Amino acid sequence: MGAALAQLWARLGWRGLALASSGIAWISYGSSIATQPRYGTVRGITVLLDLMPMTAWGWGWITFGVVAITYSVAPAGRDLPGVFVAMGPPLLWALAYALGTLAGAPRAWGSVAPWASHALAIAIIGYLTRPRVILPKVVPRGAE
Repeated sequence: MGAALAQLWARLGWRGLALASSGIAWISYGSSIATQPRYGTVRGITVLLDLMPMTAWGWGWITFGVVAITYSVAPAGRDLPGVFVAMGPPLLWALAYALGTLAGAPRAWGSVAPWASHALAIAIIGYLTRPRVILPKVVPRGAE
């Protein structure tokens, strides 16, 4: 069991763990809003409901979650689509709640920072765990 966990950790690392945990969260959240959305969520994102019904938004979260989990095992640098997919839904929700505040949902502003901070955390982890590019030092000819 310990060897299997060590092998999984070697494959995931912090970057993959961030993508996998975000993917699991998005699948869970998407399932809840697709089947039984809360009143506050519906009221706060009314600007998005003009584009698609809540069930479709829920399936969007689920899809993005599956993609994030899929990319969690990709090597760093090749997982950028997963990083962007993990950041997309919370950024969209933050924007929707900000617009919802302007459209007359007085308490929607309280959801902007929590959603935006999750996307920011993924961006920070993505930046700190990015692959280092080693470039050879270029020496002009004759300067050796």
